[in-house]
Amino acid sequence: MKKIKKNYYLILFCVFTIGLSLGLFLEKIFPTQKLRNFIGFNNQNSSHFQTKKTNEDAVPREYQGRLKLFVLAGQSNMSGTGDVPESEENINSKVYVFGNDYRWKLAKEPIDDPTNQVDTVSEDQSAGFSPSISFATALLEHNPAHAIGLIPCAKGGSLIHEWRRDLSENMLYGSCLKRVRAASVMGNISGFLYFQGEIDSVDPREDPKRIFSPHQWADKFVIFIKNWRNDLSLPELPVVFAQVGTNTEPNRFKNWLIVKQQQAKVRLPFSAMITTDDLKLQDYVHFTTESYQTIGRRFAKSYLKILADEKQI
Repeated sequence: MKKIKKNYYLILFCVFTIGLSLGLFLEKIFPTQKLRNFIGFNNQNSSHFQTKKTNEDAVPREYQGRLKLFVLAGQSNMSGTGDVPESEENINSKVYVFGNDYRWKLAKEPIDDPTNQVDTVSEDQSAGFSPSISFATALLEHNPAHAIGLIPCAKGGSLIHEWRRDLSENMLYGSCLKRVRAASVMGNISGFLYFQGEIDSVDPREDPKRIFSPHQWADKFVIFIKNWRNDLSLPELPVVFAQVGTNTEPNRFKNWLIVKQQQAKVRLPFSAMITTDDLKLQDYVHFTTESYQTIGRRFAKSYLKILADEKQI
């Protein structure tokens, strides 16, 4: 019995020694983190590589580098708050989205899905159905040979002052620009859609710490677009923006008419404004799913008209 016990401890000692020696040998070849990655121990990193591969495969090779990319900026009516249909009918194999998680995928509503959001400055937890896919679908009906890439950047309740040029990734302008540049490897920036202005019409006394600009909206928007075109080195980038529609709380949105007038007076080359005041609302200021679909088609119609006027199509 003593001999068996002695042999048992001897075996344990040998196994321990061999294991320690093997570990030291591997450590010389691989630094600790690399070793963890090599054997798959680092689950987070392993997931990263799996996600990266999935991301590479998300856009078919035939479309990689040739997507028509569109920036989607503004506030909640650009993010969309409509009810998302349970069916997958709105999925198109030629429409992709560079999501808030910085991953390419087939586009489906909500386009501004906040899951695994990287840039929290533009996070919208209540994002729903938006004008985005309807816009892309209308473009494809015009030219089926194209493939579309959507880049959501909108932030619910954001003032136009909060879209001023600031390259910090913690600001709306900077984080959106960073995202656009990251997405641009998949194609060319072909257009800029903007829907914002509702919050600028609110009585400024509602939040004295914020800067509301109902009387300066047009000037600030023109500067905003000039900065975007300059930062992207695209002086003729087509821009379509939506004029605010209607609301059911006129006592709160005291400067609504002023903002609408400001938007109507914007004069920018290679730009167009769409109207929305004939469309049905689902609440005090947000549209129904059907209205968002109409807005998307209006965005597309105006975008194509800009190209036609400049003889780009």
